[in-house]
Amino acid sequence: MDVTIAILHFGISHTNPDDNEMPSLVQAPKLNNSPESPPTVIYGKHATTLGDLLKQDGIPVRIAHDPQEVQVAAAKKLSWSSLMWLMCHSGDDSGDPVTVQFVHQYKSNNLQRLAEEVMPQLEFLASEPWTKSNGATSTMPSRQSIGSLKDILEYLRLYSMSISNGNVIPSRELALIEIQERNGLLLSLMKTLPPDRNEQESYHSDLVRHVAGKEVLAQCFLKSSDSAKAKQSSLHGNHNQCNHRIKCTSSNLEFLFRSDKSTLKDSNNTKSAVVVGAGMDGGLVYSIPSINAWIQLHSNGSENKSPPPNDGGSENLDIDPGTATSSSFAWLNSNGKTPLSYKQLNQLGMEIWRRHDVLKHIPVWCGSLVQIARQGRVEDDCLPLKNRPYYSCLGPLDLEEKQRLEPGVAWPSDTANDQSEIYFYPEEGHVNPVEAVKLLRLAAHKNGVDFVGGVRISHLVRNENDKVIGVEYRKSHAHHNEDASEQPILAMADIVVVAAGANSSHPILGVSSKKLQLLEQPGVLAYARRKNIGNADDDSGHESRVLSRIFVDTIAQAHILRRPDKTIVIGGGQLVVGGKEDSSIQTTNTPPSRIASHSYFLNEEDTKVGNSMAKNAVTSIAPFELQPSSTSTDNSYELVRVSRANRPMPYDGLPVIGFIEQGLYVAVTHSGITLGPMIGELVSYELWYNKTITSEEGHGISMNGFQILDNYRPSSSRFHEMGDSD
Repeated sequence: MDVTIAILHFGISHTNPDDNEMPSLVQAPKLNNSPESPPTVIYGKHATTLGDLLKQDGIPVRIAHDPQEVQVAAAKKLSWSSLMWLMCHSGDDSGDPVTVQFVHQYKSNNLQRLAEEVMPQLEFLASEPWTKSNGATSTMPSRQSIGSLKDILEYLRLYSMSISNGNVIPSRELALIEIQERNGLLLSLMKTLPPDRNEQESYHSDLVRHVAGKEVLAQCFLKSSDSAKAKQSSLHGNHNQCNHRIKCTSSNLEFLFRSDKSTLKDSNNTKSAVVVGAGMDGGLVYSIPSINAWIQLHSNGSENKSPPPNDGGSENLDIDPGTATSSSFAWLNSNGKTPLSYKQLNQLGMEIWRRHDVLKHIPVWCGSLVQIARQGRVEDDCLPLKNRPYYSCLGPLDLEEKQRLEPGVAWPSDTANDQSEIYFYPEEGHVNPVEAVKLLRLAAHKNGVDFVGGVRISHLVRNENDKVIGVEYRKSHAHHNEDASEQPILAMADIVVVAAGANSSHPILGVSSKKLQLLEQPGVLAYARRKNIGNADDDSGHESRVLSRIFVDTIAQAHILRRPDKTIVIGGGQLVVGGKEDSSIQTTNTPPSRIASHSYFLNEEDTKVGNSMAKNAVTSIAPFELQPSSTSTDNSYELVRVSRANRPMPYDGLPVIGFIEQGLYVAVTHSGITLGPMIGELVSYELWYNKTITSEEGHGISMNGFQILDNYRPSSSRFHEMGDSD
């Protein structure tokens, strides 16, 4: 085993140093540990070396000799993180939160009741099979139990009292961010209750409802439904299922894949697919050379075929990547995205960009400056505070730090009455989406993908068993004029993939809004360049001070970045980051608009909108490149174009990836740029190892798939709140 795994039972907090001369961004680490703490359990190649380092700081350590010791330790740690915050925030008689010491001393009966209820789930997690590096499922060398109820309660007490002698209250905010990974996991593993009972009679459920609310409880059950089905199958001994690792060739990362054993030797795996979509989602399913009959259709009104095989991959190929992708701000980030699992998915997506064999050289990892209102806002709405436990964030910045990090902005020197704060996120970046799609299509072409642009899809093609086996389309003509003599063309395939962004729920594609509810999320971007004004010795110095970071002003609702070709991209309006709790999501059942434009020719309305957005950025952010020259009162910039697009946003703000029915697969997400390279490759493998069954609801349930995508599968239960909006 090449990795080392540790289940930690110590903490490190950061406090501001007493030395006032030290920079405000420097914080002093402090070890929170006790000799009475349960030992930190370490397993793997470097376990002994890591253990010796931790022992030097007085941290109790146990070196595990088989993987189930790690499973047991992880299940116990989950019990503390899931149960203790609930008991503390269920409060005392007055309803105020209490310390963990108070819980063990005065609420021990309630804690025992809760622990007893979750014991079956903890036992299951402690005994889950381990996955070997070769993809096989191992047999545990020993069959350890998590212990008795008394053992669990003693573990909870020891761990609680090792943290500041029990005088702590676990963070409710952090627990809600992680609710799916904590209580949601345990609740998802509850055995099916008899018909005369439901989850509302569970003490665990009652506490979550009381402390966090009905909506959070509903999320625990709803978001864990797909993974729960898979784990319930394991609980009841489905021996045809196995877990193994699949290495993604573009990033060299391995992902856990659940499959039916028969599929691994099945000669009837997917050999062909038709992908409907032109952008990042539609243009990324290229990664498996064995699928040598990919055909990608996109209805952009123009011919955009890949270069012929012998052209050497023309660097000058003119590619239209679709409206939404070409109109994307293309901010590579995980900023403010919830729940935690979705945030981590985006962080992994950023890592894929850094590793991707085709794309890794084109992102600009410049970091982002985010301006928010000073404290006084509700803490849950503050992006930096949400991100701090899991995301590199520096700030709030003082004037000197702002000027050092971004010399391309005219920072106001008088900050006495400033009601805002600036935070810096060093890990973030941006990319030119058109360039990214171009590179991916060139790579896809080498893998045998054919691209057909400018088409009008008529309908899906089905066989006598009503399984989707292809699409029928016609070639589009200028201005979409109908040609009665135009013959329909059939594109037959094992699977049809719908990755058409905001148009993915069109009834023609077989994905009605009952199966995939998309929201109305129009977006506008303006593109500008600085004019050549005067001579290079202009005393303003604007020409030499170019924008070097992404800048997001959440107060003035403006965001800008500078691409390598010197184009400044300007966005306006409330920023949409995606995720479950995105405050900008308008949860209506209005069918999405299918009208968008990304014209390279400015009309009067575009000019008016673009100039308004640019002036807002000049006023609120004040980049030097857009500031008027000292020798002229005219605009210092040239408005290049304005793009408008309806952004693909599923009803709950999270990606939708998986089979709608047999032969019909959907891949739609708002974070298409950040997640695109990762999702595209994972989808490729899922289609290659395709094996689906039809559920009672008529949905295609995949028997094979990556566990990391389990929470994003399409299902009627996921979109249960929406009405009939077809």
